[in-house]
Amino acid sequence: REQNLNREDARELVASFILSQPAMQAKMRVVESRAGTHWGLLRWFILLQAIAVAIGYFLFFKDQW
Repeated sequence: REQNLNREDARELVASFILSQPAMQAKMRVVESRAGTHWGLLRWFILLQAIAVAIGYFLFFKDQW
């Protein structure tokens, strides 16, 4: 079923459908929590890599300058 809706009306229609379906609400919460966990782990991994590079620089390349 296709309707000519603008973006805001379509967004409201989808939101009302999701709110009316308890199973969809639970699934959306799971997807959102996984996305948040993924980015949190990625940030910690990048921070750990930066610390490892800094330690490696000071241990092995500090005297070459």
